[in-house]
Amino acid sequence: FEVVLDGYTREPWSSGGVTHNSDNNSSWKTGYLLSTDGRNRLPGFLKYLRDRKKACIAKLNDSTASTRAILVVPFDPPPVPSEQLPAGVDKTQLLYVKYLADDRLLSRGKKPAAADPNEQLQMEKQKQKEKQMQQQQKIQREQQQRQKQRTQQKNSTQAISTKQGFGGGILGNLLGAQLKTQNHLDVVRTKRRNNDLVPDLTSGAAGAITSFREKVAADLEKFKSDNGTFVTKVSISLAALVSHVPMEERDKVTMDVFKYVVYEQVEEVGMDKWVAAKEPTDFIDEIVIAVYKEGHAPADVLEDLNKADLPAELKGLSRHMADTQSKIAQRKDKRSSEVIMKQNIVGEDNVVVLNTNKRDRRTLEQIQKDMMEDISEVKKSRFD
Repeated sequence: FEVVLDGYTREPWSSGGVTHNSDNNSSWKTGYLLSTDGRNRLPGFLKYLRDRKKACIAKLNDSTASTRAILVVPFDPPPVPSEQLPAGVDKTQLLYVKYLADDRLLSRGKKPAAADPNEQLQMEKQKQKEKQMQQQQKIQREQQQRQKQRTQQKNSTQAISTKQGFGGGILGNLLGAQLKTQNHLDVVRTKRRNNDLVPDLTSGAAGAITSFREKVAADLEKFKSDNGTFVTKVSISLAALVSHVPMEERDKVTMDVFKYVVYEQVEEVGMDKWVAAKEPTDFIDEIVIAVYKEGHAPADVLEDLNKADLPAELKGLSRHMADTQSKIAQRKDKRSSEVIMKQNIVGEDNVVVLNTNKRDRRTLEQIQKDMMEDISEVKKSRFD
């Protein structure tokens, strides 16, 4: 059978040294329970009971009778006799328990009047003292608040009279009272409207974004449930989406916001396994995003995504290599054209070649750079 320890008590009968009830001559049955789960949690449980000086109890219903038995785990169990331990059993694996067949025996013979009257008087006095202290503290707080209000009113009236410098008479008193009223009206806070407290997510920019998110989520759920479809397309038309948005809120609903919503829903519905890629288009306010299920994305789409994931240093290096290769090709074409032109000129006496001894107007850095590139070309040609 199974017993659940679901209560605690600090009654005198729950102590480990009490094995006999003097009120009704009922005896407790004692014993030891052996832990077999191997988790070694009994020492921590017993330490918890000792620190709080309370016992753990469980009440069992008897199916054959209308009585309830009680099982107690005291916080101060007697020492385990080492000579009676079975072989291979540790003391830390044993749990001392007390058992009583009928819990009504504990309540029989109890007399409420037999309680210590001194303790009851002390408890009543302590409660009265606590109530008096609470009342005194409340009165002191109210008095302090009243004093603060009075001092603030005095300071405000003095400041008004000193700043304005109104004299006596009916007109001076009237102007002073008017300024005092205006000062109090400035101090009073206006109540906030309910519309300011709770934002409306069904209209304006928030409503457009919310409706678009729900539409995309519904379409992607249908796409997920269709096992025969592996590609779907989500179209975004900025003009149609912001048609019902006020002009002062249209700067909040941009194309980047709707693209982010689509990518976010693709990650949530596809559980980070789908691939979303924007298709090329000729319009600025209309785009189409293609969504591929896992394993069905084309190679060119994956290559473009991987290029976008490259760090800035690798992108700059690839750009530099492309520029150098184009410059090398231009130089080769220039040299070949010069050679062809010289070959065509040979044998003609009336042809004069101009600008052959032009001044080199390059800087030192450009000359050194060109020399390094020529050296690298020579090395490459050797290896080739």
